[in-house]
Amino acid sequence: MSKAQLPKTVVYTFIALSILALIFVVNTGALVYADTRAYFGMWPYVSSGYPFFLRGLHFIFGSSYPEVAVTVQYVVVLTSIFCFLKCFLTNFSLKTYQLLLLVVLLFYPIFDTNVLAITNVTTEGICYALFLQIMHLCYVLFVKRNLKYYSLLIVLTVLLISIRGQFIFLTPLYALAEIFIFYKERKFQPKVLVFILLIPICTFAIDNVYHKVVQKQFFSTPFTWTALASSVLFVSDEADIQYLNTTEEKEVFRTIHKHFRQKGIGYMDHKYHAEPIDYNYYFFHYEFPTICNQTVQREVVAYYEGKSIPTIQAYLEAEQTNKQLFLSLLPVNFSKWFLLVFQSFITGLGGVFIPLIYAVLCCLLLQVYFKTSNTVALFCALLLLLILMNRVVVSISVHGLTRYFFYTNWIPVLLVFLGVNMLQKKRI
Repeated sequence: MSKAQLPKTVVYTFIALSILALIFVVNTGALVYADTRAYFGMWPYVSSGYPFFLRGLHFIFGSSYPEVAVTVQYVVVLTSIFCFLKCFLTNFSLKTYQLLLLVVLLFYPIFDTNVLAITNVTTEGICYALFLQIMHLCYVLFVKRNLKYYSLLIVLTVLLISIRGQFIFLTPLYALAEIFIFYKERKFQPKVLVFILLIPICTFAIDNVYHKVVQKQFFSTPFTWTALASSVLFVSDEADIQYLNTTEEKEVFRTIHKHFRQKGIGYMDHKYHAEPIDYNYYFFHYEFPTICNQTVQREVVAYYEGKSIPTIQAYLEAEQTNKQLFLSLLPVNFSKWFLLVFQSFITGLGGVFIPLIYAVLCCLLLQVYFKTSNTVALFCALLLLLILMNRVVVSISVHGLTRYFFYTNWIPVLLVFLGVNMLQKKRI
């Protein structure tokens, strides 16, 4: 753990931004959306972490729980940012102006109207705070190689994934880091393997036990296949019904496409469908809530409820049917689906060039690590992999909203500063 002191100007900037954030939060107030109601209502398709947080606050504070949630998020996010500055960023001997820019960047999600990490009564604020601390622990583990912190890393990671399943990619990232270290050092750490295996085991157990307590049934949150199927169904043609296996799958497929036509959200329902894929992606991007949540999920659940199937079971049946639709339709629509996902991947990254640079830099940093045992180079490579893996997971499962990616916005800036400082040292 770093004992370096933050420059006073950085501390004063943090205090000033904290005061501005407080004024902004008080003026904005608690923002309650459909997602908030889904979490508070403990609906079958939401995971466990945030619902328990809201319900706990409601149990203690009653109807004022949204305001209390925002207060807690304010304290947690600002505390996490300060700890991140004090314990993590001070490890890199950054210049004062660099720290100041990073402070501003770390505060940006609080004010960004696409995120509003504190005032939105949703998962982003708590997840942001957890993510920053997980990055600090990754530095301690993979750079300092202080393995006693592995248990804390696993606890925070399980908590983060239980709140937001998007972060499932952290598990293979840890595994990759340990594979690189093992390849370099030829030293096997059995307890590390146990720790990493605990992540999927614990998240699976927590998810299923949560639904058993709330919905009285053991099941995993039924939304993954619904989200995956949405993009395939969007690019599919009605003639693709011939590739489905069962009568029920065909009925559901017809139902989805009927509502696509009625709502004007199908692949052929906008005038630019014959244009390059980026036109089609942006249509898909903006219509995704209607495509996925309001059609591929809601209309299919309603289809099963129309058969007198109880609501909870209807969600489970819808998830299984969407899984079969995805598996059956993907092979015959793979090219259109891949182009749609690829466009989602590069959206917000500045085109193909930036992820290509990230990939090349990652390879070069790994090469430096294997040649010199420089663990900072390994850590920087892992940060780049983290950005790319997060993009891949989100691009395949949903679409490129800012609130899925803001967690890593500080990483490229930090890496640029490290590169600049390294070049300046070489010139001296």
